[in-house]
Amino acid sequence: MKIGVGLVVYNNKKEDLINLSKSLDKCKLTYRVVIDNSPNEALKVLFEKNNWTYISNKNNPGFGVSHNNIIKEYSSRVKYHLVVNPDVYFNYDVTSILAKFMDETPDCGNVMPKILFPNNENQKFAKLLPSPYGWFLRRFAKNTNALKKYNYNFELQKLDNNGVFKCPYLSGCFMFLRVKSLNEIGLFDERIFMYGEDTDLNRRLWISGNYPYYFGKISVYHQFAKGSHNSLKLLFIAIKSTIYYFNKWGWIDREKNKINNKCLQQFK
Repeated sequence: MKIGVGLVVYNNKKEDLINLSKSLDKCKLTYRVVIDNSPNEALKVLFEKNNWTYISNKNNPGFGVSHNNIIKEYSSRVKYHLVVNPDVYFNYDVTSILAKFMDETPDCGNVMPKILFPNNENQKFAKLLPSPYGWFLRRFAKNTNALKKYNYNFELQKLDNNGVFKCPYLSGCFMFLRVKSLNEIGLFDERIFMYGEDTDLNRRLWISGNYPYYFGKISVYHQFAKGSHNSLKLLFIAIKSTIYYFNKWGWIDREKNKINNKCLQQFK
């Protein structure tokens, strides 16, 4: 059961990184590699104490480029590669369970467990592909009836959170990926610095028949800082990434509608 883990950090909280490392100690891993895009190496000692292969890149090329560098260098040694965020933690060996599911589901290219807030509230990270209208509502129309109506379908709120199903858009905070599928479709789009690279990758997996799956039988915890909602700089990065995504796939996106409808047909 060959599994590797890639992590990208930028001035993250030491407490979060220790919690993630302790979680991964429960797993049987071939490697755990971190690229630190921070302007200094203050986190180096922490990572080396916790059995990480540490790589510093002060130039900070972005989330996707950094993860791609890890995958290119290390993933030939494994069958599955986990892309995980620094603020994720869990209490048991979730990777072995997901690897078993992957082994039994040959058309699965990515699988994500249920993602919970620390208070056990579901984060609703299994979603349909987004529209420009929906993205605008979720970013700038908080607490409106229009947003609630949109989110009901977009976040698949009527579905069983404990279920298992194909889903075209899964969060990048925890992506358990089949390396063979990545070799077929390519890695993260490196023209996206941060935000939206998970949407793009999941979409390409779906189109290729290496489907993303939501696996609600197990769960992990995620602090979910919502950086782009609290930082003007990160907001601009998110807007730039969103414009790129819709320019790439179309602002009037008929293929998106077909994919979303195919997802919803599973539940009729």
